[in-house]
Amino acid sequence: MMSFPDLTTFSTASVLTILGMAAVTYGMRLGGLLMADRLPQHGRWAHVLERLPGAVLISVWVPSALSAGPIGIAGAAATVITMIVVRNLFAAMVAGMVLVAAGRYFLG
Repeated sequence: MMSFPDLTTFSTASVLTILGMAAVTYGMRLGGLLMADRLPQHGRWAHVLERLPGAVLISVWVPSALSAGPIGIAGAAATVITMIVVRNLFAAMVAGMVLVAAGRYFLG
């Protein structure tokens, strides 16, 4: 018979870990707010920093699509094409997810 852990008590290590993660998260957010005024507003570095979130997203998204095989690549292509045509992020994500789900359902 499987037994479940007791979730009504917390160990000291667990509480300290959670508090530590909260402090680091808050510190990162606060640091970002404090440093925002010091970032370049014009020029090449401002342009680089403006494009950085997309680059990070692509660096996570492309390997995931490639590791999913042909259906993942087709889903990524559907997402990109839909975004170019419709210019709606939600519609693009739905198009990619529907294509991948249908491909996995019908093709295995």
